[in-house]
Order: sequence, then C-alpha cells, then structure tokens
Amino acid sequence: MRRPACFISTGSVLIDLPLHVSHVPPSGGAVTATSTGPAVGGGFTVVSAVARQGLPAALAATLGTGPNSALVRAAMMHDGVELLVEELVGDIGTCTTLIEAGGRRTFITTEGVEAEPQKEDLDRLELQEGDWVYATGYDLVHPTSSAVLLSWLLDLPEGVGLVIDLGPVEPDLPDEVLMPLLGRTTLLTGNHLEMTRLVARLGSPSALRAACPRALIVRRTGVHGCELWPVGSERIEVPGFAREVVDTTGAGDTHTGVLVSGLMDGLDVVAAARRANAAAGEAVARIGPARSPRRDEIDALIARQGSPAP
Repeated sequence: MRRPACFISTGSVLIDLPLHVSHVPPSGGAVTATSTGPAVGGGFTVVSAVARQGLPAALAATLGTGPNSALVRAAMMHDGVELLVEELVGDIGTCTTLIEAGGRRTFITTEGVEAEPQKEDLDRLELQEGDWVYATGYDLVHPTSSAVLLSWLLDLPEGVGLVIDLGPVEPDLPDEVLMPLLGRTTLLTGNHLEMTRLVARLGSPSALRAACPRALIVRRTGVHGCELWPVGSERIEVPGFAREVVDTTGAGDTHTGVLVSGLMDGLDVVAAARRANAAAGEAVARIGPARSPRRDEIDALIARQGSPAP
C-alpha cells in the first residue's frame, strides 16, 4: 500500500538560546538580557510547522546522544515528527540569539554532530513521488556537510519536490554548488534581502528564472506577506496579516513549512501562501523561537482577520 506523501527536512537542528537585549553591545561592552530559556530550533522549526498541519513530517538531520539531542527528541514526540537517520555519539550544537527591540537578530553558533550527515543514511531513505525534501544554505556551505548533501539532493528521484532556503550565506556558495542546485529546485524561498542579493548575483530577475526553470520562487516580505513567481506565470503579491513584531526567529521557516503543507494538501499557490502568511504573522507576535500555529489555529486566524492587511 502506498504511504502518504511526506515532508523530509535535512536542515541541521540546534538548541536555540534566545536573549532579548536593548542593543548589541560593542566589543568589550555589556548589556543585560532576558531569556525565555532554551528551545529546539534550527531545522526543526520547518518540519514542526508541517507536522502541526497534520501532515507526515520527518527529520533526516543528524542527532546525537547528549542532552541537547534529548530535548529535540522530546519536541519531535510532541509534534509527531519521525527521525529517519541514525544518531551519532556526541551532541548537537547551540545557537545563542541576541534579539533587539523590533526583532533584529544576531547569532552566535556552536557546532556539533548536526554538521556530520551520513551519506549511507540518506541513501537508505525510500523516497517516492509526492514527497518534499528541504535543505538550507547553512548546511550547503558547511565543509563537512556540503558535499554529502549536494550530491544526494541532485540525485533526488523525479517527482520528489526540493525546497531550498539559501538564507544569508548564499554569497558563500560557489557557482559550482549554487547553479546545479537551483536547476533542481522545486521551491526556492528567501526573505526580501536574500532574494535581492541573489538576483544581483545572477544579474537580473530573468536570469534567476532561467536558473530555476522548475521552481516556484517565493520572496518573503515580512509584514507585507510574500511575492510568488510560479513557473510560466507573472509574479503575484499575497498580502500579509498585520501583527506587532516581537520576535522574528524562525518565522521564515514557519512560513515555508505551512506553504509546503498547503501545496501538499492540493491548494493553489495563492491559497497556500495566504495560510503561510497568517502563520508567520502569528509566529512573529510570540516571544521565543517560532512554533507554527496548528491547522485549526490558522483557520481561526484567517476567519477572524478576514482580508489581509493592504
């Protein structure tokens, strides 16, 4: 019997240590912070967002045997996320985030076993048509994970969607990595600044479209919502939902997870993006790393707010 389609994230999972500060101090300076405590973050946010829509979601990123990884497993059990790869001896790293008033973030990351994907684990995955695989620029620029992930992603079976979020590290990706990856991508997503930089690197919007011939291109524009560029179509603005911004950590991943969930549900791209905009709007209004609203919560958000903000 054919199993349901599944969303599979290869994004490295870290433990987030959020610190809310009035400002980032200069070198040698000091500032007092408040914290909501450690939370499971990194590549978990996007796969959690899918699971919270009631769809099959799984993690193909390496965990370890230490206490940080134990926190991840507890979060996976809570949200119904399956682990598809073997653990390694050791533990995953952390990401200390300095969050200023207005939501601007500064990251300090430590490294662990999440940077060591195992090719044999990925090769054992039984992918099928309708599955979606997610990968990030962070893992594709890392010296120990890039080669393993890139070769596997480029060999994904036809009919398996590939979601790529290059993030702020896109300038560090060499052309020999970036261009083949864009050619295989099914959904390319990034925030306004990231997508602007990518267009500038390639030379023009038409060059971006030529590099991504099969991809739905998504430019996330914060409180304004997002811009969609489907294959063979003009660009479409999908308005956001006005909310007070408290913490933007993980909001992009929440948007991506809910958007792909809508596509997996058979929604058209605009309807899926509207749900993603609502989920991201709710995520930024909450203190702490983003946890996506569940399906019924998004339904209620859309019904309560009616038309999105202009």
